[in-house]
Amino acid sequence: MVSSQNQNEHNKGTRMETRGQKTPVTPRQVLSLVAVGGTDLVNGMMFGWTAVLPKLQEDTSRFTVTEDDVSWLVSLIFIMGFIAAPLVGFIAECVGPRRLLVIITLPVVGLWLMQAFSPYLWLLYLARALMASCGTVVHVVTYPLVAELCPARIRGIAAVVPEAFGCAGMMLSYLLASLLPWDTATAVSAAPFLLLSFMMLPVPESPYWLVRKNKIDTAEKSLRLLLGRDGDVAKELEAIRSTTTLRQNEVKDQVRELCKAHNAIPVLLTLSIFILRELGGKGAVFGYSVYMFRKAGVQLDAFYCTLFVGVARFASTCASASTLDLVGRKPLLVAAAVICAASEGVAGAFLLLEIEGATWMPLVSMIVFVTGYGIGLGPIPWAYLGELLPTPVRSLGSSIINFGFSITVFTVSLVFLKEVSYLGLGLTLLLFGGANLAIVPLVLLFIPETKGRTLQDLEKAFKKKKIVQAEDYPAFESVEGRGNASLENITAIK
Repeated sequence: MVSSQNQNEHNKGTRMETRGQKTPVTPRQVLSLVAVGGTDLVNGMMFGWTAVLPKLQEDTSRFTVTEDDVSWLVSLIFIMGFIAAPLVGFIAECVGPRRLLVIITLPVVGLWLMQAFSPYLWLLYLARALMASCGTVVHVVTYPLVAELCPARIRGIAAVVPEAFGCAGMMLSYLLASLLPWDTATAVSAAPFLLLSFMMLPVPESPYWLVRKNKIDTAEKSLRLLLGRDGDVAKELEAIRSTTTLRQNEVKDQVRELCKAHNAIPVLLTLSIFILRELGGKGAVFGYSVYMFRKAGVQLDAFYCTLFVGVARFASTCASASTLDLVGRKPLLVAAAVICAASEGVAGAFLLLEIEGATWMPLVSMIVFVTGYGIGLGPIPWAYLGELLPTPVRSLGSSIINFGFSITVFTVSLVFLKEVSYLGLGLTLLLFGGANLAIVPLVLLFIPETKGRTLQDLEKAFKKKKIVQAEDYPAFESVEGRGNASLENITAIK
């Protein structure tokens, strides 16, 4: 009997996965993916803007920028991250993730212009802090929303799209920093955001959020827009309702759900990956790239080297998009962590041993690191944010992870220049490499492969095997741990 039940579970899981894989991709889904993913341009250009800081220090016509100011201007975006992140999940649950993205993209143009023409240093700080708050909203909301709007078979590519926009924004900022004065480069950065809010208008709201708010008719309309005329809206709606209840409507309900082990474990594992990645020096590499190249003694112009870094990251991220749904998340993430650790280790060893005639090594190692980061360490943890977090705690879990991620990257970015002065760049890079290497056993031992699996199927990965029979309702198969609640949902749909 048990064997028959296990086989039944397997067959049902296969039917669900196959259904997810065969779901056609509609023009509305493509448009929604581009619009939602495009919002991460805010973070890419905000990170890349730090490349203008050396020129800002040299320009004393308005105000003086010290080395401490540089550290705070780089780190400020992460300060606002851990201040704003806990609030974003609550706000998104109140107003809806898609609507919140529309709201926060409205002031971005004005904030760029405020930074460019600010006559006072404190006003520059204020504009950057407000833009960092907008960027935090994007980080918390975008990746779960992308996972909820796209079918399983393209979710790998879909998860990389925001990261690709972020890389493109960073590369654009590096280019502007190398060609233009700092204030002109900052003002020009406002241009891509003029139409960003308008791009979001045709995007439907998340059907998962609508179901949590008991707006079933609106959720059905949203699915109809996403799936098109030939989509099986009824089955998709049943699948969403199988993992979504009215008890997840309030933040306090999500806190209660988070106390359950099968919800808490994926949140903690994803948080661990983010923290180790940031301890691996990603924030320092991209935030202080010009300073690092100068400190390492690279003979090429530091701004050109930084531009090479931006190109390498964008190209490798695009390569990741084309392979993520073919190879899978786990092997790419493990390979990327090893590549990043090795590149930092080699560069650190060369600098620590002060090997003569190897001034080219830091540049090569940096490009190898950025390539590895773009292939896996950059996009895949964000993909996990939408895939591994269970529906009952997806908003709250995303806020918690962004809070922890922001604290870590803020600390690393703030102390980086002092750490280099005390330990030296070589030893600092070796420590970064050790943190990246620690990601490998964590992923191999505890993270399930998410390629091609539906969000409902992934929620079962951390649950104890307890099968609830639902023969006539394949969308509700194996809803472990919910017992009578699952049957009540089925009865309600009847």
